[in-house]
Amino acid sequence: MSNKFIADVHLGKLARLLRLLGFDTLYKNDFVAKELIEISHEQNRILLSRNISFSKNKNITFFPVTHENSMIQLKQVVEHFDLKEQFQPFSICLICNGSLQPVRKENVLYLLEKNTAQYFNEFWQCKNCKRIYWKGSHYERMFALLDEITTNNSAPEEPGIFDL
Repeated sequence: MSNKFIADVHLGKLARLLRLLGFDTLYKNDFVAKELIEISHEQNRILLSRNISFSKNKNITFFPVTHENSMIQLKQVVEHFDLKEQFQPFSICLICNGSLQPVRKENVLYLLEKNTAQYFNEFWQCKNCKRIYWKGSHYERMFALLDEITTNNSAPEEPGIFDL
């Protein structure tokens, strides 16, 4: 089974969290049902939705997301598809789903804020949207989130990583 996903309009936070863990997850806030089904089928992606009517389509793999909290949704997906051993954190752009590649500081220096350039030396750039990532304070929060997902059975708080 593929570990590629497509998420419907109501699951944007879940899509970003899956990307954070390194899972190829398509998401647009204007996908319509027909597009979701077609893409899921053609690209062998697991369709994630709270709309159980997708379960009627036998040409796709559908997983019904049953909770409103994105962290509980993530735990449901990770546990259902047994994904804990497949995490590749920080390998996919949270914004566009592109792959992240290491980039030399001097190649992106002109894009960095003064303090970022002064205090950080390791950078990654999305091959698609060219967004720059580095190990700032958000990096530690994301690792705490990963630890929470893999070790704790309770639902953690909604993460504050969506302003990156």
